[in-house]
Amino acid sequence: MTGQKFGKIGVSSPQACPEKALDFLRGLYPSKTVENVAYDTGIPSDTVRKWFEGISKPSWAGLSRLIFAYGPAFLIAVYPKAPAWLDEAHRRERHDALRAEQRRIQEQLDALGV
Repeated sequence: MTGQKFGKIGVSSPQACPEKALDFLRGLYPSKTVENVAYDTGIPSDTVRKWFEGISKPSWAGLSRLIFAYGPAFLIAVYPKAPAWLDEAHRRERHDALRAEQRRIQEQLDALGV
């Protein structure tokens, strides 16, 4: 079954890479990673700490909370070969974030009379 694509998901292996998930979270929060992830997701900090210590991995519920908290960027980081629809969702999310930042900057410039 090597190289077989799975139905509509369009990838050869739908396996997530737990280490990449931890790398993504460390990248967001280089300090106090556990505390920040627990706050963002509502997952107990003891549970998150166990992930980083390698004692356990996120459950389905934990993974779902991570996805809801961090969106397409998290999924892109976790899945080695994301399907095209996920790349598009990530691009749209990033585009929207940049447009919002652009509006905030413009409002600040307008307030300065520039």
